[in-house]
Amino acid sequence: MKLRWLIAVFCLYGLVSLSGCASVPSGATGVSGKRLTVSITFAGPVNPSYYYFFLINNAADPIGQNGPIPVIAPPYLNGFATGAFTDFVEFNGQQPGTTGYAIYHVVGGIEGDPNRGNFLLVGQPVASQPPNGGNTLQFTLALNQLTPPSGEVDPNHGNLPRYLQVNIIATNLVPRNSQTQVDKYVDAMGDQSNVNSGTFNSYLTIDTSQNRIWSDQNTIAEPAHDVYPGDGDPSIDIVHWSIEAIQ
Repeated sequence: MKLRWLIAVFCLYGLVSLSGCASVPSGATGVSGKRLTVSITFAGPVNPSYYYFFLINNAADPIGQNGPIPVIAPPYLNGFATGAFTDFVEFNGQQPGTTGYAIYHVVGGIEGDPNRGNFLLVGQPVASQPPNGGNTLQFTLALNQLTPPSGEVDPNHGNLPRYLQVNIIATNLVPRNSQTQVDKYVDAMGDQSNVNSGTFNSYLTIDTSQNRIWSDQNTIAEPAHDVYPGDGDPSIDIVHWSIEAIQ
């Protein structure tokens, strides 16, 4: 009983792990229906000690007024992203399970504050490919894995999510709540090498009702050697990505 009480206290204050407490939302359902397959390729081998995120804002917003963007300077808050997002897939060698991939939900969903770093572990993607020393991450996410838990506002009113704002973030460090500048390197969708590039801090709105592939070839271009701030580790440098909506 004492051990359970201590775990509950740690979860309340977000001290268990980088990405919140390992608990499954009470409203979670079995995986089914339409899926997204995400593939991300880097200039160098994926480093399991680094942090790789596919961020999702499930807000039923067809215009894409708000979406996830990377954290690049103090205050680092949750250490990796800010803006608007409700869910994310993370790859890191310390994730629970054996695949390195995990799905997290922002507590409170569209009404939550992702900057606080209060996340729920939902589970793992329905399929995933470990990098095995290579330079590509690939996983498949069922859209109903984004269903908010019981008690939260469901922006899709019981339907599968249709409009999502998404971004990809790779970084070497996740300095939570730090006010001190650290040697943090980041790449994300678009050109991160120059704050005036036009696609710096970009995110993409996708319509999952379409059966199509979004990629850096037909949406936001992804230049090489654009790690912020400067030409950083190739294991962070995104050179190609694609997102496919499949039934």
